[in-house]
Amino acid sequence: MKKKIVVVVMVIALLLLAVGCSESSDSEGNEETVVTEETAVTEETAETTEAEETIKIGVIPIDPSVEFYTVMVEGYEDAAAELGVEITVQFSDNDIEAETRATETYIAQGYAGIVVNPIDSVAIAGPLQKALDAGLPMVLTDVAPEETEGATAIVTSDNYSGGYAAGEFMRELLNDEGEIIMTKYEFSSIAMDDRYDGFMDALEGSNITIVETIDQDGTREDTLSKITPLLTKYPDLKGIFCSQGDPAIGALAAVDAAGLSDDIIIVSYDVESEVAEAIKQGSAIKGGVTQFPYAMGVLGVRQLVKAINGEPYEELIELPVVTVTQDNIDLLMEDSVEFLKQYGDFDLYSDEWQ
Repeated sequence: MKKKIVVVVMVIALLLLAVGCSESSDSEGNEETVVTEETAVTEETAETTEAEETIKIGVIPIDPSVEFYTVMVEGYEDAAAELGVEITVQFSDNDIEAETRATETYIAQGYAGIVVNPIDSVAIAGPLQKALDAGLPMVLTDVAPEETEGATAIVTSDNYSGGYAAGEFMRELLNDEGEIIMTKYEFSSIAMDDRYDGFMDALEGSNITIVETIDQDGTREDTLSKITPLLTKYPDLKGIFCSQGDPAIGALAAVDAAGLSDDIIIVSYDVESEVAEAIKQGSAIKGGVTQFPYAMGVLGVRQLVKAINGEPYEELIELPVVTVTQDNIDLLMEDSVEFLKQYGDFDLYSDEWQ
């Protein structure tokens, strides 16, 4: 009986040994990976860590109904895709408090940096201080702040030179004489002040007189309502200088409605698609000067990501502002980046700006 028990035990032992050898051989020969619960948790943790390392940036443009700002957003988004960072867009809708709230939200949610197209050069001091206190880089596009403390980088236009070029163009169109109106943006803006100053300096020595300036909110509707009564008030009016593109469309609507499209010329600072089409069609908008909002958006995000990564970046970039006429409008409408390169001598994709 004892012999039988011993035999049985030996058989069981041999079977267990054979099974163990078989598993070991299979593991070594076929290099199979056994996924245990511990392995799965480790892989999941690695994936989570990788996701957490993705740079998240927030951008705050002004107005989704104005093409200038939506084109800038395209630049933000394309640069984010180019650099492999995650981007979130919150429009301020021309509301300074909304601009501040969006800044606070991005800070609270742990974003790595923020790009803002400021509404107001003075009011942006609040969001800048909040970002500074949180140790977060903030880049400003288009509108520079009155006080630069807290601004990691500023990407804007050479607005004085742009205003001056617009003034020279107005002089050429009016043969150096006539009464004109100038529109202004109702918010505080260093960029706007520079373009007004450049425009007025260019008119010095001519017989062109600015008979009235109007403050408007940056929309065509507000400009239309304010320009319309002035066309009767000033029967000898010869020109209108609009400090933004959307107001130029409002001024055009007023002039057309009054039947004065052959008597009054309009020069626009900014040439978005509707303004460009009006220039091409030979309307009262005879031309203007253009900024490059797409390039601003691209360069703003590039400087922010460089700052986040601890790489060298440009603290101030001033893009050229270029005169637009019927002679070069087609290229601008087709490819603003190529237009910037040809007429502004600025290559957005050169090694210098990557």
